[in-house]
Amino acid sequence: MSTTSNQENEVSSAYATALLRSLHFSGVRFLRYCTVDACNNVRCKVKPVDHLLLQQGVTTLDDQVSIAEVCYAGLPYHADAMVEGTGLDAKNVLILKPDLNSFRILPYARKSAIVLGNSFDQFSNETSPLCTRSMLGRVVREAREHHNIAFSVGVELEFCLVDTKTGSFVDESVFANTITLNDREEFLSDLYDQLKQQYIPIELIHSESGPGQLEVVLRYSDDPVGLADNVLLAKETISAVARAYGCKALFLPKYDMAKAGNGIHVHLSIMDATTRKPLFCEGNSLSSKGSSFVEGLLEHLPAILGLTMPTVNSFRRVGPGCWTGSKVGWALEDKEVGIRVCSNLTTKEWDHVECKLVDASCNLYMGLAALLHSGLDGIARGLKLRPALSEIAETDNSSTIVAPLPTSLEAALDALQQDETIIQHLLGPRLSQAYLALRRSEAQRSSNMTLEDEVREALARS
Repeated sequence: MSTTSNQENEVSSAYATALLRSLHFSGVRFLRYCTVDACNNVRCKVKPVDHLLLQQGVTTLDDQVSIAEVCYAGLPYHADAMVEGTGLDAKNVLILKPDLNSFRILPYARKSAIVLGNSFDQFSNETSPLCTRSMLGRVVREAREHHNIAFSVGVELEFCLVDTKTGSFVDESVFANTITLNDREEFLSDLYDQLKQQYIPIELIHSESGPGQLEVVLRYSDDPVGLADNVLLAKETISAVARAYGCKALFLPKYDMAKAGNGIHVHLSIMDATTRKPLFCEGNSLSSKGSSFVEGLLEHLPAILGLTMPTVNSFRRVGPGCWTGSKVGWALEDKEVGIRVCSNLTTKEWDHVECKLVDASCNLYMGLAALLHSGLDGIARGLKLRPALSEIAETDNSSTIVAPLPTSLEAALDALQQDETIIQHLLGPRLSQAYLALRRSEAQRSSNMTLEDEVREALARS
């Protein structure tokens, strides 16, 4: 080993020791190592801080926990039972190496801290193709290194509060009402404080259209991986604070066919990676790169839904009149389209795009990776943006056929399987085989479930 490597290891060891001593002094007893599997289950193991401090040899936070490889993409969301056809078995484990940028002390579990990380093969020490956090990081890195493009990403997170005693929603409300805000002010204040303590910046909170439904808007970030980490941590925090107030937080996409569903609205934009200059628009028009980015999203949108809306319940939330989109198309400031180009409230420029075809049942690392990769593919190929849906409607051009979006999980998975760019260049053979087998197995299971069954199961897991 070189002198430089020895010095780097010594510095890393000193940092780890300092962090662990600080945790120990502050009364934090446990460090949670967390990752997310393909089905969006949070997988977590805990190391006592005392044990980490007292280990023999060099103190390090790496190589402390392992998780069976099959857990990443071979088990369904509802049980620890291996699914046939995933290509995974119980023979290998992956090492979770923490990313200290994600480190937080948990305000709702004050004796615990948490760190998210990337997963590596135990023998080769190479990044596992099953690690979705690494996948998103790779997309961001390739955009910067090969195209000099950086991303700006924002997220709106929706959920409903259900009273644990009555099993009913905490209120019957409408969009942007004050009832939920007034009745849940203590909950919201506590939630905001706990998110702030974890350095998760919140831009806006408001009541949504459904009963007891709230939306928390996370501030834009030019670090997509960090933002996905924050969404995961925010969901964990929302659930914990809700329980402290005698409620359950329900993130299920659809819980009542007559009520608005829960989604994750994703906002995307692009900038020059060197100068940080926005690239999405030129004045009040889309730039050539912005246009190609949107067209890339549209070209891959049916396949993307297999990742961003990955359950049977997901498709109960979308369709005509649901403000999510039902066709493969775009428009300016139209909330009824799948890809909405939005204006900046301050500058009035068309400076980002919104996709509402995402919900909390998806692994957001995978979902964001697919969205950004698809937009980047449009830029790399210089795709020309198709006419907006509003323009087609105005001209009544019957020769222009607008394709519908998939209306079921099976159709979305078929579209995903046929999309060579996403399958081969983003997911890769191992993850794509496992993911498709998993989701098809779950689709078959869910075909025998009613909406009431889905709600009951979601509440039991909340």
